[in-house]
Amino acid sequence: MLLTSAGRPRVWLALSLLLLARPATGDADPTTAPTPSPEAQRIVRAVQQRYDQTSDFTADVTQQMNVASLGKALTARGTIAFMRPGKLRWQLNDGSGQVIVADGKTLWLYQPEEQQVLKAPFQSAFRASTPISFLLGVGRIADDFDVSLDKEAAAAEPLLWLKLIPRQSDGTVGWLRLGVEPKTFDIAAAEIHDQLGNVTHLQFHHLERNVKLDDGLFHFKVPDGVDVVEAPIGF
Repeated sequence: MLLTSAGRPRVWLALSLLLLARPATGDADPTTAPTPSPEAQRIVRAVQQRYDQTSDFTADVTQQMNVASLGKALTARGTIAFMRPGKLRWQLNDGSGQVIVADGKTLWLYQPEEQQVLKAPFQSAFRASTPISFLLGVGRIADDFDVSLDKEAAAAEPLLWLKLIPRQSDGTVGWLRLGVEPKTFDIAAAEIHDQLGNVTHLQFHHLERNVKLDDGLFHFKVPDGVDVVEAPIGF
């Protein structure tokens, strides 16, 4: 993880997404996968239907990453916008100007303070096993994850919590949780647990669906004087 001289996280928001996007190297044995309970299946179907009927949406997002190696939590706030299929804009509101843009073909990660942008093919960056892929229209929860209800988490707050274990994994992502609004079946929160003990919490607020976003929001133009770094093979 890279930090500024002041100790402020520089690209950890981007890294938390890319960590989940590395190519899978193994398949889970379908014969050992647990059968989801009827209630879990009902919630998954409702969530999937909700997002199948969503052409685009925007939301405010708060991310907190508890970094095991640093023994501290890093927090950032920003805005996020999705458009199906395969378009994303995630921008930090901390004055740094960091932004992640996916236009359906290319993923751009812009770091103004470094005067560089990382460029990667969309298909390499977003795989079915990433928790946001189904929002982008390139994955489906029931096909890509073994799902169960997390009743312990649900008892602590009004959200319905689903525990997701990727059926394909490269060993970096241990498991995921999605917090679902029980009335709308919108995703209100997510939690990502990796094998190193790091936990990333995402909270979505003021979500608005089908707002007819301008396609230009998902176009990225490289600023003058900024270096373009091609993502390495195997990214």
